[in-house]
Amino acid sequence: MKKLTIRNKSRGASMVEYALLLVAVLLLAAAAIKSIGPKVSAAGTNTAGQF
Repeated sequence: MKKLTIRNKSRGASMVEYALLLVAVLLLAAAAIKSIGPKVSAAGTNTAGQF
């Protein structure tokens, strides 16, 4: 009797998958900068005014 073996064909991530991941990270970073940016700018202006 022949023994059946199942081979998992795993492959690495393709360039398209890496590009999609990079775009997602860039979008998250842009959203974070857009939401936090004005607060950081105001804090910097206040600190400069105190000096």
